[in-house]
Parts: sequence; C-alpha cells; structure tokens
Amino acid sequence: MNPIDLRGLEIFLAVCDAGGLTSAARTLDLTQAAVSQHLAKIERELGVQLVDRSVRPQQVTPAGHYLRQRARKLFGEFDDIRAGVARYRERDIPELHIGLVESIAVALLPHLVARIKSRVGSLSITSGTTHPLMPELRDGAFDMIVTTERPDGIDGAEMMPLLTEPLLMVLPNSQEPPQDWQGVAELAARLEFVRFGRKRRLSKLIDHQFSRFGIETHGTLEFDSSFAIIDRVRQGLGWAVSTPLCIFAAGVTGKDVSLVPFPSSTPMRCVNLVWMSERGSGPARLVGNACQGIFEDLIIPELRARAPGLEDRVALAQ
Repeated sequence: MNPIDLRGLEIFLAVCDAGGLTSAARTLDLTQAAVSQHLAKIERELGVQLVDRSVRPQQVTPAGHYLRQRARKLFGEFDDIRAGVARYRERDIPELHIGLVESIAVALLPHLVARIKSRVGSLSITSGTTHPLMPELRDGAFDMIVTTERPDGIDGAEMMPLLTEPLLMVLPNSQEPPQDWQGVAELAARLEFVRFGRKRRLSKLIDHQFSRFGIETHGTLEFDSSFAIIDRVRQGLGWAVSTPLCIFAAGVTGKDVSLVPFPSSTPMRCVNLVWMSERGSGPARLVGNACQGIFEDLIIPELRARAPGLEDRVALAQ
C-alpha cells in the first residue's frame, strides 16, 4: 500500500477551505493544473473520488468529508509533535508526568518540584491514596511513578529503589511498649487494632507479619488516611502499625503517640521509582536522583527525629 502524499493532502484541505480548485490555486500560489494534478494523485492513491468536479460549485464527496475531518486531526498532531520537539531546544525534558503514592507525596512533593523544575518544561504530578498508579504507568498516563510496589510481571518496566523504611507500632502514649512478641499478642488482645484498608499493599505486609508470629488482632475500623488512624491512637482508642513516611504524612511527632519498633524481625517497606524502558532512562534518573537527594538531606533526618531509634532502619536503598 502506497503512503498518502502529505503535500497532496494539504492541497486537498486547501481545496475544501477555498471552495474549489481555482480559489485554492490562488491561495497556494499554484497553477490550477498543479492543484488538479495533486488532487487526482491522492484520489488515485485512495481509490475514491474526493471532489465532484461535475457540478458548479464543486462539491466535496462523502469520502472527501471523512478525509477532511481525519486530515485536520492528523495535521494537528504534526503541529503538536513539531512544538514538542522544539521544546527540547529550551529544556532537557519538555514534558513530564509523575504519579506519587500519597504517603510519599507529602514528603517529596514540595521539594521535588523545586529540584527538577529548571530542567522540565511542563510538569504534572498526580498523587492519591489508592490511585491505580501501576496500570496507568503501563497504559501511558504517567512517564514514571514513585510507589511501594514492584513492577513484577510488567514487560519493559524498570525500577530504581529509593528508600527503605521499617514498619512501626503506633501506640497511645499511656501504653507501655511490648518487649517481645508475647507482649504484642497481649496488646492485640486488649486494645482495638486500627488498620489501613485491607486492599492496600501496606495492610497486606502488616497482616503477613502478624501471621508469622501468630498475632490475632480485633477491631472493625479501616481507613485509607494515615491521619485518621493516628488520631484514633492519639485518643487512646486503639493501636496501629504504620511506617515513618506515613507518620510524616499525618504530621505526627513522638509527643502525640509512641512509635515503637517490633521486638525482632522488623519488616521493611521499599519506596521505588518505576518507569517503562521505552521512554528512556534519562528523565527517570533525573527524578530518582532528586528524590534520593531529598530523602537524604531533608526527610530521613526528620523521620529519625520524629521516631528515635531509627538510625539504622530508615536509609537510602542500595
């Protein structure tokens, strides 16, 4: 199949706009014969008549109306491509769409924009508690995502680990911290457990930890918001398990609640940057390095200050 002559397509659109070959020729500064030849060529290529020359004034055929509509969209795409490529003269990355998990966004967002804006033309960042980031990355809605998930089973996905953090018990200040797993079991039997929604990855990680050590919790309250969970604990109405970043997102300090490591075998959560290899690694490396710089310079010191004893547990991923 022969490709469509784009110059002929432009001339056909001019014929449509001008209302005939003669007027189009004057608009394009061509002879009428040249316009007629281009139009006849594109009609031969497509095998249909686009303009009915037997009537006066000449009329665009139904096939011509369809081609006119699609051609306008096509040339609109060309204009967007040209403008997008031209932006590379001014910016390393003319356009960037990033997805962030909510608990990570609270810590990163204010600083991330400042660190990469000079290198990026148009920057769009979406965050949410249960936003389906991984499927939307795969479908092209994002150039990259910062998430606690791994891109297992997604062909062409690449990952840069950014940060590791432990799970912590979040207790009312009046509650004596358990010293061993038997103490955790007694705590769980006595005090209501306030949890994240069961579909969340963090919730599944917590359940796996409890299952390993035979911890049975009771309680019916589930929240997607870290703030709602911490507030319940602050009032002495329950206990929870969270991570330093989630606690940071809720604006919590050690004065509000007690943040206590598990007695042993502390489960870890990893924050990752994920992107599709077909988009290249340059923008991902820029964002990944910026995120790690923010974590190292600003966030990790703050997390350690809010939850003493985390010096060797919150760290940049290696």
